[in-house]
Amino acid sequence: MELIETIYNLDKEQLAVVRDILSQAINGELIGMSNFASLAGVVDDIHEKMEAIEHANCERGHAEGFIQISRQFDIDPEINLEGHYWKRVRDSFLTYANQKDLTACLIIQEVMLECFAVSMYHDIGHALQNEIGDLFRAISEEEKEHIEHSIELLRSEWNKDPEGFIEKAEGIHWDCMTILAEWTAAEHVHCRCGVCADHCVKENLHRIGLTVASLRGNSLNLYLRTLDRIGLPPQKTLEWVINLPA
Repeated sequence: MELIETIYNLDKEQLAVVRDILSQAINGELIGMSNFASLAGVVDDIHEKMEAIEHANCERGHAEGFIQISRQFDIDPEINLEGHYWKRVRDSFLTYANQKDLTACLIIQEVMLECFAVSMYHDIGHALQNEIGDLFRAISEEEKEHIEHSIELLRSEWNKDPEGFIEKAEGIHWDCMTILAEWTAAEHVHCRCGVCADHCVKENLHRIGLTVASLRGNSLNLYLRTLDRIGLPPQKTLEWVINLPA
């Protein structure tokens, strides 16, 4: 794979891909910020409230970082939290937040969304060996801390009631992971996601040495490994992933 060593080496088509990737990343971080902010408003425990606010501020900082580097290189990202996929993710999270279901909220935000962020940011960062790539790699490392945080908390919930936890996790998987799977499917009916500028960015990832298949596969692999570390049986979680929209 040819590495792009400086932003100024990007041709017009490559720059369009980077613009769409930054747009998706900014929207994802803002959704994460909003999710944690909503969680802070519904949980009762004061320590959980403070932790949610801290995490919301972390996501805000990541969004600011992507916005600032976009401005630095005169890239105009699309910020649209009403986009087809991001709005559905947000609505899914709010369903559980309004029920004060902290476990479900952690699974969506700190397992599902963070596994995709950590994996994709890592892959994008290594494809773009430039200033933008440096930022993606740095944020990927920071997001790993959220996954580690969730594993500790969710493993405790798993130990209390393994069967009940499996049932809950499976329901959340079909509610929210289905959306992320459709977003990263090779073919889908909703190509106009409301974030990409012109054509779906998935069609042009090859211009920077990436494919949607590799980004998706690596993200789902991290998701499976994270569920395994929490305690869920791999034979069940693998079946869940195999049956996601492809």
